[in-house]
Amino acid sequence: MVTKARAAAQAGTWKRLRYRAEQAWNRHVRYRELYRQLDRMRAEIQDRTAWVDELTEEDLAEMLHGLTECIDAMGEATGSDGPGRMADTS
Repeated sequence: MVTKARAAAQAGTWKRLRYRAEQAWNRHVRYRELYRQLDRMRAEIQDRTAWVDELTEEDLAEMLHGLTECIDAMGEATGSDGPGRMADTS
C-alpha cells in the first residue's frame, strides 16, 4: 500500500522528470536548425578542402616553403617582424 507521503514524493519526482524532459525537447527543437546549418557548413568546408588530401608530401613542402617566403617578404616590405615573430638577434 502506498502512503500519502510516498505518493506525494513520487508525484514530485515525476514532475521534475517531466520538466527535465520538456526542457531537453525544447532545446532540441530550438537548436535543431542551428545543428542543420552547422552540418551543411562542415560539408561545404570538406568539399572546399578535399583537394588538400590529394597533395603529395612534395607538394605540401613546396606550398609551405612558398608561404614562408611570402610571409617573410611581407614583413620586409612593412619593415616589421609582425606579431608573434621575434627579431633576428644574431
